[in-house]
Amino acid sequence: MGANEDMEDGVDAQGEVKKKKKKKKRTPKSRRNITGFEEYYTDAPMTPAEALEKKTRYDPTRPFTDRIEECIQSFRARRRLDSQRVAMFNKYLFLGGIDSSARQFTGMTNDRDAMAEADAEQIRTMTAVDFIGGNGSRFYDGSNSDDWEVDFEAVVKGFISRTITDWYMYDKEAIQVAADLVKNFLNYVLMHDVCPEYASNIIAARHICNIAPTELRYMHELILELPGAFNRAARSLFCDGQVRNIEKDENYDTLVQFRLTALLWPMGENAKQIKEQILKAEDPTTIKLISTTEETYQVLKIERPRQKEKRTVDEQLAAMKVNCKLKPAGFIRVAPTIIAHGWGNVPRPEEVDFTGAKEEEFALEDELLAKLEVGMKIHMTVCELNIGLRFIKEVHDVRVSFDTFLPQYLMTGWKEPVPNERPPPSIHDPHAEEKAVSAEIEAEP
Repeated sequence: MGANEDMEDGVDAQGEVKKKKKKKKRTPKSRRNITGFEEYYTDAPMTPAEALEKKTRYDPTRPFTDRIEECIQSFRARRRLDSQRVAMFNKYLFLGGIDSSARQFTGMTNDRDAMAEADAEQIRTMTAVDFIGGNGSRFYDGSNSDDWEVDFEAVVKGFISRTITDWYMYDKEAIQVAADLVKNFLNYVLMHDVCPEYASNIIAARHICNIAPTELRYMHELILELPGAFNRAARSLFCDGQVRNIEKDENYDTLVQFRLTALLWPMGENAKQIKEQILKAEDPTTIKLISTTEETYQVLKIERPRQKEKRTVDEQLAAMKVNCKLKPAGFIRVAPTIIAHGWGNVPRPEEVDFTGAKEEEFALEDELLAKLEVGMKIHMTVCELNIGLRFIKEVHDVRVSFDTFLPQYLMTGWKEPVPNERPPPSIHDPHAEEKAVSAEIEAEP
């Protein structure tokens, strides 16, 4: 009988019972190198027994925490995660309040006899590292369930917009791997009908995975390219230098670019008044800087120039006989906001009332407007001129439209407090604690 064939229970010459050796399943050669993250990968069809087991495991009458815990364990067992994906998946689960650290059963993976006798469900339990509840204050606790909310979309937003960007800065490949990893998991949840009550929320979360790589690339490019030609011209004229004589000034070309952009391109509701002011100011030295402030805005509207407007401007430039390369421009309409952080000295968005805040408009070239998305946040320094025009002097930060700060992020490096047995300092012995620490160090082998 071959070593890999089944053996029936029997009795040997000494009268001892022989245990049946289970035949190990061999993975087909065609699937040995499959990770589960290939572009056209699909899970193998289920047997009737597996389908029945899945239906029982993900029965909607079971608590959501039990269903999603077993789903995560099953997903990890059915995918080949390399070290990068393991680290990413653990951080993603952490934001959802799930502990992925080693557990008591992990050591059994080295027990070949126990593993050989176990069925698929037992092996999954033995090798699992993902558990929900009872893992300390850093993670979800069923006794404090009111402090937690099931929101797949919010966790994905926070993971990609904060965790991945803080971890990798801007790394195109890493961002794509992270987005594909989470999308693969969400597809697994949907395919196995783990939590139909959250299906729409999961689909919304999957959409974030689709748009994240492109929007994060645009965000990175905008940080490098903003504030654009028009705003740089305004800064050069009214912040860095001083316009003196329009005919002889060294900033003549910059002044022409500034005036033409402001006069010829649409700039929203305030454009008419601003254009009239610029036309009145025949002497450019009458245009003065009156204020400089640091602000954070959220993009509400993006108005890109249309082809008809571009042709009209080209015709006007030709009629004016101006030899100037003018980039097509439009405007953004923005409103004050706050980029949420966990810093104690920074107010939270819900703590600031923006209901009476005035919307503002800023001129930008079309090539920049093409990379902006409604909902993006921009932290910048803004200057105002005495003609009513406000321009962007400098951009400090740009955030994607799905930027989300999750409180769980603050628990990343938090540790459970332990009793301190060292004596506290007092007036009688102000150096008691230092002495105790020195004694502990000397006592170490």
